[in-house]
Amino acid sequence: MPATPQTPAQLLALLRDHGPERLCTRYRRPPLPSALLRAVCEGGDPEGLRFVACYPLSPSDLLEQLAARSDDPALAALLAANPRTPPPVLSTFIGHLVPEVRAAAALHPGLHPREILNLLRDSDSSVVRRLAANPGLKSQHQACIVRHEEPSVRIALVGNSALDPQVARVLGDDESPLVRFHTAASARADKNQLLMWADSDDPALQHGLLQRKAPAAELLESLALSAHASVRAALADKHPPDPAARLYILDRGTEEERTALAADTSLPRPVQRLLCQSDDTRARAALAANPATDADIAEYLCQSGTETEVLALLANPSRTPEWHGFIVRCGHPRVNAALVYEDALDPRHLHELVNHRLCPETTVQLAAARRPFPGLRADLATALADHPWPALRALAAGSAQLPHTILRKLTDDPVPAVAAAAAENPNADAPAPAVESIPSARGREVTEWLSRVDRCLRSVSDGAAPPDVSTFQSQPQSTSVSKAS
Repeated sequence: MPATPQTPAQLLALLRDHGPERLCTRYRRPPLPSALLRAVCEGGDPEGLRFVACYPLSPSDLLEQLAARSDDPALAALLAANPRTPPPVLSTFIGHLVPEVRAAAALHPGLHPREILNLLRDSDSSVVRRLAANPGLKSQHQACIVRHEEPSVRIALVGNSALDPQVARVLGDDESPLVRFHTAASARADKNQLLMWADSDDPALQHGLLQRKAPAAELLESLALSAHASVRAALADKHPPDPAARLYILDRGTEEERTALAADTSLPRPVQRLLCQSDDTRARAALAANPATDADIAEYLCQSGTETEVLALLANPSRTPEWHGFIVRCGHPRVNAALVYEDALDPRHLHELVNHRLCPETTVQLAAARRPFPGLRADLATALADHPWPALRALAAGSAQLPHTILRKLTDDPVPAVAAAAAENPNADAPAPAVESIPSARGREVTEWLSRVDRCLRSVSDGAAPPDVSTFQSQPQSTSVSKAS
């Protein structure tokens, strides 16, 4: 911005380019010459008149002349707010017919107590609202505004930079939650008063305190133990709960709070132990999925948890092959199916699930995933070799225990995937034994197992073929799949 303008034309040009607010700030020191301001008024340009009316260093007599010669309410409002407007002129603005002019006068720093009383009685709440923000108000005037019927007026008083502490205490007990909220959020108050509001059972006050910049540690500790979940949740978004707050959430928190706590990667081991004994399934599932969960906690959750919690353990990014040992023992169908997709799963666990426990879900998912299982029992492989679903025949074809006669038969299977699986079997090129015992596929144990496999297939497919991808990990009910080839 250039140096001080010397002519009205230069000043008006600056007004058009930068606006009156910037000029009022720029030319406080040194001020604009009085002669220049008078020349602008004589020119009569409306924009120039408005600038002179709001310029805080305009001569008082010039402001008085403007007030006498103009009946423009907008110009009168600017004059009423100017600190250099003479008291007699200000008195006329206080009785002005237009509320905007009276409201502008209400912010004048030089109001006489008698004029303040007149403004307090104004029928227009916008006038009293502006008056409430005037830092020149005495305590007795603030006490009158506290009893105003309009909450917006009382909220304006909250923002008064000279608010009396006793008045702030009264505002903290206001009947309007909005007034109490703004009081706690921004009113002038000492440390003890803030702590009293924090210790109250009033959510409006407590939420308001959370809006303050850099609240004291004692204030946060008190708010963390609030009886209101919304307050605790709002505080947790800004400040992680300390040990005392975590224990409070465990004892009295909501399900959402406990779930969020269980997902906290900084959760100490003692709190993990308390959470894993909770009856809250969602929180336990969140703890199971937490990368910071200890192995012994994971084992406890697996032993006592539901299928959902064990699946969360299986999806935990920090899981190790050690976890598979106790996950395998849980016996949940969807977990047994999901284990097939664990790359680090020890073959001994598959042997346990398929050959010992005859788990149909694991068997179906091995076939669907086209995962070879050379350890498949001979009698189970023999039973699957005649199964109508090609993926299960392919699983049987990969068994190292499959009788040679049946293996040779599968190399000629009409489904290429089955024939390829049989051809890749290490025993495919071995010479046929002179005498070979073929296990019975009609034993009671195997027959019952085949029935469970078929039921499992029907639950995850449309009956045409087993699924090609994992379905147990995402949904327990039926899903439509394409034919396996």
